[in-house]
Amino acid sequence: MFNTDMADERVDEYKKVHNLTDVDGIKVEKKDYEDFSVVKVDVLNDNGAKSIDKEIGTYITYEINDVNYVDNIDKICESLTNELNSFVNEKESVMVVGLGNIYITPDALGSRVIKNIEVTRHIMKLSKDLDLDNIREVSAFCPGVMGNTGIGSTEIVEAVSKIVNPNVIIVIDSLITNSIHRVGNSIQLSNTGISPGSGITNANRKISKDSTGAQIISIGVPMVLDISGILDEKIDNYIVTPKDVDDTLFTMSEIISKSINNAM
Repeated sequence: MFNTDMADERVDEYKKVHNLTDVDGIKVEKKDYEDFSVVKVDVLNDNGAKSIDKEIGTYITYEINDVNYVDNIDKICESLTNELNSFVNEKESVMVVGLGNIYITPDALGSRVIKNIEVTRHIMKLSKDLDLDNIREVSAFCPGVMGNTGIGSTEIVEAVSKIVNPNVIIVIDSLITNSIHRVGNSIQLSNTGISPGSGITNANRKISKDSTGAQIISIGVPMVLDISGILDEKIDNYIVTPKDVDDTLFTMSEIISKSINNAM
């Protein structure tokens, strides 16, 4: 069992355990920029998917040197916007979903992003006389967590998607990493589904195209580190993020929301 949600970390772990230089069914590319690097993992077939326990698809990881000290976040936003544009066709309606617990800072990424999303669905529904040809339909909400609502996040997303009927659902969530440096300093983008709470024991059913009828794009930031990733032991415990977690969360939510808004 892997102790990370990050696809490229799983590839590295699998190669290390099996003493491999490459993994059949997986293609990895890396590009370095001034303040960040981008690692693209393409899971090409069932063998690749089985090897790292990730679905067939594309996983793109942004590793930032230190998100709180980046001189210009616009370069990161521009790159992330371009990647989003490669997944979402022009004019497709989009619903943005912020997963997580708003009351627990490391798990509040989704709600922080949702606050800054520029929604348009209500305008398009209520202002039929306006020229809205250049506006994409965008909606956004936070389903909360089962411990507060008594309802699974996936159940809520599925129910709302039947009403809104989006072409694309962008899901924002906090992730787990096995690298101390990556906590709060990385973003993973993928075009596969996502299981809310998959990093802990109360995982919900997967949010997928089959369950919602929409293409699923997930964006996550690792905010939690598995102790076993440090000690190389099977310890069921987690430590949470840096002491400046509020600043980190603010910056990351700004990067993600700005990138989504630019892409829309």
